[in-house]
Amino acid sequence: MSHLLFALLLAPLALGTTACSGELDPTSPGDAYTLFRDALFEKEEDIVWERLDPESHAYFQARYERLVQMNELIESYLPQTDHRLARSQSGAELIASVSDGRELFDYVFEKAQMPQDDAIIFGSGIQEIRVSEDGKSALVLTRGQQEFVMAQAEDEAWQINLVDSGDFLDTSFGWLTRNEEALAKTVEDLIAEERQKREAIIAELMNLN
Repeated sequence: MSHLLFALLLAPLALGTTACSGELDPTSPGDAYTLFRDALFEKEEDIVWERLDPESHAYFQARYERLVQMNELIESYLPQTDHRLARSQSGAELIASVSDGRELFDYVFEKAQMPQDDAIIFGSGIQEIRVSEDGKSALVLTRGQQEFVMAQAEDEAWQINLVDSGDFLDTSFGWLTRNEEALAKTVEDLIAEERQKREAIIAELMNLN
C-alpha cells in the first residue's frame, strides 16, 4: 500500500517559489493548485482532502464500498478457516482499519513516502493554466508536464479533480480490481463445485448413474 496514489502521483514530477499558504487564494486556480501541491509535500492530509472535488471524494468512497463487498463475499462463500488469509491477500482486511472513503484516503496518504528531491518539487510547479470559456473548469500543466483538472465549487474555490487528471487513481488502485476479479473467480468455482456435488448426490439417490 505504500506505493499507492501519492507516491505514484509525485514520482514523475520534476519547485518554484512557494508562497505562504496563508497568502494563497483558493478562488484562484493557480493558488488552489499550489495549496494542494504544498499540502502533499507537507503531509497535511486534511488540506489535501479539502482541495479535492466531490468526484474525487466519491472515488474513494466507491473503493471503500468495493472492499466491503469483497469482505461480504469472503464471509458468505469461503470456508471460515480461509477468511483471514483471503482478507489479507485481497486487501479486504482494510475495512478493519477504515470505515469510509475519507478514512481510506487517510490510510493511503499516511502510507505514502513523500519525496524530498528539489528537482521533483520544482517540476510540480505551474507552467501554464488554461481556464475554460465558462470559467468553471481549468487545466494546470506543471513543469514536469503533468496535467491536473480543476473544477470551481459553488463558493468559487477551485478544487482538484484527480479522477480526470491522468490515470493516477486507477493505477494506484489497480490491485483492487485484480483482487476483485480473482475473488469472484474463486467464488464462482466454489459455487460450481458445490453444485456438482449436489447433483452427484441427487443422481445417486435417484439411481440415475
